[in-house]
Amino acid sequence: MSESESKLPGGFDWRSFTPDDSPMGLPDVMANPVHQDLSTAKLAPGDPAFDFDLPVYDFSDGTRVETGRSFQLQSVSANRPVALVFGSYT
Repeated sequence: MSESESKLPGGFDWRSFTPDDSPMGLPDVMANPVHQDLSTAKLAPGDPAFDFDLPVYDFSDGTRVETGRSFQLQSVSANRPVALVFGSYT
């Protein structure tokens, strides 16, 4: 068992969701320095976030409708604190 495999929870079968033709399994990805760097936070609490600008859509009728407006993080965060939450609530 590799070092990265030993860090997985007991009974965790990474092979069950890795395609047979995949060049890398989960332990390989976890051990890869490039992937480790991508999963390491580069900002500390209180640091300014990177700015982004995204279109605003209206989903009120269940479909995506362009509003012609955009959301720019920097313009909103200049006036008040903003919390960015990345994840799923399903």
